[in-house]
Amino acid sequence: MLFSTVLVWLLIALAFVVALPALWMFALGFWPGKVAALRQRAEGGLLKSFMLGLLPLVLTVIVISVLSKVPKLGALAVLVGGFLITWGLLGAAGLAAVIGERLWPLAEPWRQMKQGGLTLTCGALLPVVGWAVLLPSLAIVGWGLQVRAWGSRKPERETAALEAPESP
Repeated sequence: MLFSTVLVWLLIALAFVVALPALWMFALGFWPGKVAALRQRAEGGLLKSFMLGLLPLVLTVIVISVLSKVPKLGALAVLVGGFLITWGLLGAAGLAAVIGERLWPLAEPWRQMKQGGLTLTCGALLPVVGWAVLLPSLAIVGWGLQVRAWGSRKPERETAALEAPESP
């Protein structure tokens, strides 16, 4: 293996470690109510979200397949696919918030999101299991959380999730 190949994969992994937690922090900053709703859904268990996320996965594959077969719409297929994958990974912000809250219960909500996101991202970097199981599962669960949060009312914990714990 050439040094340049190793360097490319190292830079991709580094970009991944920076980009996903930054995406989740961006979501927390711009849509705190949405992230609170995603967090509330993620606390209730992930199996239902995973099963519900399979429907957007199938629809995404169908849409991308159809768009890529139409002449001169390949770029649109890439854009639609990128948008839908980003939408799914944004849904995983609720999961990152739950992990951060459980591992660092006394930290501020933004620190919980950052540290929970880094924990998830580092787990997704694990060879084979992280790449082939955890990362796609994150997107699928994120889609399911997004779909479940669509029909939800305003979460009770929305304001509590954004307040920093009081220090003694």
